[in-house]
Amino acid sequence: MSGPGRAITRIEAAVGRAVEGITWVLTGVLVLLVSVNVFARYALGIGWFWAEEVTRLVFVWVVFLGSYVALRRKQHVAMDFVAARVPRRALPAFLTVTRLFVLAFLGVVAWSGIELVRTTLELGRVTPILGISAAWGYLGVPVSAILMFLEVLRETLVGEVPST
Repeated sequence: MSGPGRAITRIEAAVGRAVEGITWVLTGVLVLLVSVNVFARYALGIGWFWAEEVTRLVFVWVVFLGSYVALRRKQHVAMDFVAARVPRRALPAFLTVTRLFVLAFLGVVAWSGIELVRTTLELGRVTPILGISAAWGYLGVPVSAILMFLEVLRETLVGEVPST
């Protein structure tokens, strides 16, 4: 691979590593916040209400970014029993068709997520405790859908066939 293809591969790898790192950090924050809040509530008799709200927001991001990381690592849930029954010569065409359906689905999810964020911003909806825009929680949906869309598009254009 040369020229633009190599540059795109490097960019894709850098984005993937960055998202993976962010996901690990957010997971650590999630575990720490939940642990400290549980200890504070049951051992000290106090609870941080803001921690519960932050935990919910971080959890949404971890779930959606984690979905992208799993997709990129080829560790996502897949129904490969269907692909395993497709003759080897027909597998590339089968994968292309299924990936086109996945791209359409991810396009709808991304568009709907963007609309949800836009509407939330327009309505000025804020979280009850932190008072920040509720759009921060919803933003994980279109961001991860776009990342997954780009990964599936890359797989489709490269014609990547999983080793079975």
